[in-house]
Amino acid sequence: MKRLFYVILGFAMTFGLYVNAQGNIHVQGEGGVFTPERLALLKSDRGELGGIGNNPAMMNLYSDMRMKFGRMGEEVNLTLDDIDGTIYPNEDFVLGALYEDGVAFKRLYLRYDAYNDEVELKESADSEVVRAMVKHPKYSCSIGNDKFVYTDYQNEDGESVSGYLKPLVYGDGYVLYEKQIKVFKEGKPAKTSLDNSFPHRFLDKTEYYVSAGGEAPIFMKTKKSDVLSLFPEDQYSVMKEYMKGKRIDFDDSRDLMNLFAYANTL
Repeated sequence: MKRLFYVILGFAMTFGLYVNAQGNIHVQGEGGVFTPERLALLKSDRGELGGIGNNPAMMNLYSDMRMKFGRMGEEVNLTLDDIDGTIYPNEDFVLGALYEDGVAFKRLYLRYDAYNDEVELKESADSEVVRAMVKHPKYSCSIGNDKFVYTDYQNEDGESVSGYLKPLVYGDGYVLYEKQIKVFKEGKPAKTSLDNSFPHRFLDKTEYYVSAGGEAPIFMKTKKSDVLSLFPEDQYSVMKEYMKGKRIDFDDSRDLMNLFAYANTL
């Protein structure tokens, strides 16, 4: 129990509260910027005023204040219910396990928040208390058949960052990872009766990362030339021939898994 305390972030709240709670996540003058920090306010026990916690009365007062300011044109109030789509690849909590240094020690119900890059968990399927797993390389988890590890990696911009990656292929030579991302797309009202309007929405995005020889994973573009550039000279020709013979679709995760599984046999 003590070990679980350190794995779980110290906020406890009901799921219904943070889904429906109002929060100012799109302020006028910011050009429609929608940051993870603003969305996180809808899910935290802090709130922008601090100390709101799980007190429904304070949360209602806070929401009323925001709505009044909104009617004055000073703010735009937005909730998760105003946005099409979801921040979760799977909204259901699925039975999984927590791992410490690769060893399973606790069975829980979990789901992955792909917008905030966060693993949420509950003690039981019908529990209303939702917590978040501490982000630390020491801890990983499985959600159904998927495993999530928290690690350092190099993103598309070449920056060193930390986050959750989902291993697809393990090997002594290569490890292929997938990262599921939810991207916020700002809505667009129709300017005329001939134009189409678009609601605020979350869109899916998938990125792939590769670790070679135990090094930190790096971002991999899903283009033949970029994938080939990951392999050393003595494997280049063999892998190029394999790609051609198997007609690899570089946007298909199964083809990429087969590709790197084969590379690990060389």
